[in-house]
Amino acid sequence: MKIDLPELERKLSYGINLTIKESTILLESMKGFIDDKIELQEQLNTTKKALTEISEVKNLTPFKKGFETSKAVSKARDMRNTARQALAAIGGDDE
Repeated sequence: MKIDLPELERKLSYGINLTIKESTILLESMKGFIDDKIELQEQLNTTKKALTEISEVKNLTPFKKGFETSKAVSKARDMRNTARQALAAIGGDDE
């Protein structure tokens, strides 16, 4: 059975009781939304942790000299800055 949200809203606004089947479908849908939110929050927290670790890298001084080493250090600095910008955009560490 597909949920007809406008119909359910109409029934609830007029104080009409839902059928057991309608109530069950509505509750199952809400549970699905909650499960999705929990999963997305876990993914966001994992992303924040990784970005925080990258953004806190301090020692970006090359041990060797040379063009390739300099390029790698520059790339690492760019990644660190990008991680910091991403963290700022998604709100840092609010769990």
